[in-house]
Amino acid sequence: MPKIENTTGMPINLIIDELKSDDIRKRIHSVKHLDLIASTIGPERTKNELIPFIQELLDDDDEVLIELVESLSKNFIELVGGQVQVLLPTFETLCRVEDASVREKAANQLKKCFATLPDQKKVEELSMGIIKRLNDSDYYLAKNAVAILVPAVINQVSQNNQNDLINIILKISQDQIPQVRKFSSMYFQDLQMRPSFKTPQIRSLKMNRILLECIYRTAFFQKQQTFVLNMYKQLAEDQSWRVRYYFCDKLADIGDSVGKEGYRKNFQNYHLKFLQDNEPEMKSIAALKIERVSSLMDADDILNKLIPLLKSIQQDSNSFVRNSLAASVLSLSPIIGKKNTSEQILPIFLTLLKDQDSEVRITLFKKLSLITNVLGVDSLSQSVIPALTELAQDKNWRIRASTIEVLSFFARAIGPEFLSDKVLKLLLDWLGDKVYSVRQTAIQQTAQLIQILGIAWADRNLLTKIWGFQSIQNYLQRLTVLFTITQIASSLNNDYILKTILPLLQSMSKDQVANVRSNVCKTCILLAKEKGGNVVEPLKKVLQSLCDDQDAEVKYQAKSALESL
Repeated sequence: MPKIENTTGMPINLIIDELKSDDIRKRIHSVKHLDLIASTIGPERTKNELIPFIQELLDDDDEVLIELVESLSKNFIELVGGQVQVLLPTFETLCRVEDASVREKAANQLKKCFATLPDQKKVEELSMGIIKRLNDSDYYLAKNAVAILVPAVINQVSQNNQNDLINIILKISQDQIPQVRKFSSMYFQDLQMRPSFKTPQIRSLKMNRILLECIYRTAFFQKQQTFVLNMYKQLAEDQSWRVRYYFCDKLADIGDSVGKEGYRKNFQNYHLKFLQDNEPEMKSIAALKIERVSSLMDADDILNKLIPLLKSIQQDSNSFVRNSLAASVLSLSPIIGKKNTSEQILPIFLTLLKDQDSEVRITLFKKLSLITNVLGVDSLSQSVIPALTELAQDKNWRIRASTIEVLSFFARAIGPEFLSDKVLKLLLDWLGDKVYSVRQTAIQQTAQLIQILGIAWADRNLLTKIWGFQSIQNYLQRLTVLFTITQIASSLNNDYILKTILPLLQSMSKDQVANVRSNVCKTCILLAKEKGGNVVEPLKKVLQSLCDDQDAEVKYQAKSALESL
């Protein structure tokens, strides 16, 4: 037994007496040194006197219990002479306390105790008793400890007890209390299942989830391939579409674990079958997984088996199915090459580009680079503009905002040739949109176009039209002028500011709406600080003209701006 030195500076008798103190600080101090007490009094007195006294502390405050389980977790098995049975009741009780960290540490100590028992029958007897008592406890959080203990002992008990543990697992994984279900999902991933288990018992959807999570991440598949493949087959062919759905969701991960050959031999046909499932949810998840599973397929199988099925669902009655297809179908282009993409994928792309659901078209646009990298942008640009025009007028403002991002993609790939008068009109419409988020996205897009194509191009084709917004009656669109200046300030040189921007600010400093004049102040201070040089004094004059503004907020902002300069 280890001998522990007393470094507290206190007599051991005083430390023992503090266990009974009414002062919680003294009890905590004493509990922290339980190993010192046990080392001093020896294994027999620890077992017969100290452990029973510790049992009386188990109703103490959480602060004491936290220190108690910490002390007992050190080397108490040695301090009781290896007689771990005397510690089990204490740890079992601590598995029922309110503090989660105490419960978790106590359960892990029980695992450690079981591991030190040399007699397998004793392990089975003690562990099953504790697990069943905790599972039947009135305090629901005691089941959290069960989730920790079951994976540790399930391979050390008889077949009958294994079946009992499976039933316990099933009930916990379906518990009505979310905390219990969450905790069970965390710890049952450690489960190493034996092929002798009766798989029909593991029928629950939540249990199937747990099995999938734990098995494909472990080496168990390599050892018990036949058993695991049969179990996967049961899940893939399950009558409940929700079970099949979860299996399909994990199919790519399973494929990664078994390799391309294993996937093609055992799982590829299931994915193809899911694309033809009667349930739209199944077709949707199967279509969404094309991008992942296609890397596990041969190009010939993609052309001859997969793409014909995709053609059949490109006009599916369910928009979620079509949206999933739009999210993944273009990922096939790099795999099958330019010729096959032009013949097989491009027709699907053009069909989805005309889809009646704007969400489908937006999803397709977000994946556009996958096909343009193979076919080039020029061949697609004329097909894209009509779809862009429709989306620009969509009733859903989120759709309009998402559409704007496509412009910079084509501008970068094609150049200014893509930005015809028709396309630029779309951008101006977005800049004048009634929804703030759409206007802001359009302003950010304008800044990106300037970075790509240059300020000279922007001044000739775009900025002059934006500056014209200052005369629009709606003050929100007048604000767009100021927000645009702020966004593109880094791209403007001082000469342009003096020649074009300064007159705008001078004019808008007299705007009848205080909010506009307030933003003139903000724009002036930003330009003065960022550009400096010969623009500072003219901008100061604009601010000085606002120091006598009739609106108190504008006046305050103008004076504060001048002081900062």
